[in-house]
Amino acid sequence: MSTHSDKRDNKRRNIKFAILLTVIFMCLLFLNFLIVSVLFTWSDWVATLIFSMLFIVPAYFSNAGMVIVGGGKPLDRGKNWRDGRRMLGDHKTVSGLIKGPLFIGIPLSCALFLLFIVLWPAIQQIPITGATLGIYKLYSDISYYQYYFIGGPFPIGILMLGFRIIFCSYGAAFGDLAGSFLKRRFNIKSGAPFWVVDQLDFAVGAIVFASIPALFFPGFYVIPDINIIIFLLILTPSVSLIANTIAYLIKLKDVPW
Repeated sequence: MSTHSDKRDNKRRNIKFAILLTVIFMCLLFLNFLIVSVLFTWSDWVATLIFSMLFIVPAYFSNAGMVIVGGGKPLDRGKNWRDGRRMLGDHKTVSGLIKGPLFIGIPLSCALFLLFIVLWPAIQQIPITGATLGIYKLYSDISYYQYYFIGGPFPIGILMLGFRIIFCSYGAAFGDLAGSFLKRRFNIKSGAPFWVVDQLDFAVGAIVFASIPALFFPGFYVIPDINIIIFLLILTPSVSLIANTIAYLIKLKDVPW
């Protein structure tokens, strides 16, 4: 009887904490908007949002793809770590790791950016006009927009874009594995919330992996600046927390995680 009561109490605590985190990250997003707008301009904040989304979208696709095409043999083969707990768990599979990015993340990202390449002659007029009018302070150079939308000048930009998509996609997959490994070490059961880590692991992995090509192609391959990294670390948990909390509040989910 007490076990069921403890589970209910734990669930209530997690629900309250999920709602609290949602409010906190919404406030952080607004605070980020205020800071960037005051230090630079609100247009620079919009550019930050766009660049961040263009950078991280392969990771979002791959993270969802691992769930869709997962299943089969677990990566850890059922083995335990030296603490006696599973290394990763049954939900982290070879199929999800390989096929999530390969069959979902990379193809969808390539299709999206192919559209941007086709539309680039029209898209570039917006930042060019904005720079002419002086509405940007931080991102007034068209090269930023060219890099994040189409990878850079043709043809080297296509190669850089391909590297970014691939490394970002697989970075998300390995980041998710790192989060699962940490979750097992803290003895948190599969399906139970591991707050913030659950929402950030794949994004951190994507940022780290997607920075690797810069070591080999300096001057051509650009890593996100600190402004974009900070925004990504706020945006990614915010999207997950807000979406799950809204789904819970309108009765689409039993729990907000």
